[in-house]
Amino acid sequence: MRQDNRCTNLPPGEVYFSQPLKNNAPKELKTILGSCVAVIVWHAKSKTAGMCHYLLVQEAEKSKSSQVIQTYRYGEQALDYLLKRMASLHPLEEYELALYGGSNMYPSVTYPSIGKVNVMFAKNWAKKNKLTFCQQDTLGHHGRSVTLELTTGGITVIKYKDDKGGFSEHSSNDS
Repeated sequence: MRQDNRCTNLPPGEVYFSQPLKNNAPKELKTILGSCVAVIVWHAKSKTAGMCHYLLVQEAEKSKSSQVIQTYRYGEQALDYLLKRMASLHPLEEYELALYGGSNMYPSVTYPSIGKVNVMFAKNWAKKNKLTFCQQDTLGHHGRSVTLELTTGGITVIKYKDDKGGFSEHSSNDS
């Protein structure tokens, strides 16, 4: 994770989960998505925040190495870790969840796209765990940057709509 005084950038394959912020902690968490998916969790009462950014649902072929390396590049591991962290602090039903990403960055690719598979996996995970996404911005043919305000739970999404630099911004600070 790259961090400055205000914002921490969450790269693909990482998970962030934090309880209330200390004075020197970053105030925002940002990630950039194409076909990848970000799941955001927020507990309003305790101001606990989490985000994962996964690339694929699962590893194509399980490693035959005896070494176990924890990676959150895959939805299976990232969402499992996020769920365990959530449950360790508060009842799951007290969290607000949001889902972003899953674009089909290459429209000529056969259906279903990686993005669609990623989104469906997150939705099935939520359903299996009796969770619901109160905010969603998924699929389409454009990238997004997603910023989570770590003190309020507010989320800002910027959609990158075309190759000419066009974009639109959407804020959702009612969390």
